[in-house]
Amino acid sequence: MAENFQLDILKFICAELYFLAGLSASREMYGKSYYALGVGEKAAVDQAVNSQIFGNFATITPALFAQPTPNQTPQAPQEKKNGHAN
Repeated sequence: MAENFQLDILKFICAELYFLAGLSASREMYGKSYYALGVGEKAAVDQAVNSQIFGNFATITPALFAQPTPNQTPQAPQEKKNGHAN
């Protein structure tokens, strides 16, 4: 029970931070409140916030993205001849 409560609190905090990031981005990008934006402007703000959050996540966890997908095979480095890659 305590684990679920802690997870719920963590989700709540993350949602609040995401909401705050959207409000701050709208004020910074357009100079007005998120609620005063049009549909296209809200989409642009949401896209900017999502890409910023994903960029931060990718920076923090690069090993997660470095793993090859099941369709990819790891490639060995190519041998060099006469100082040039083949």
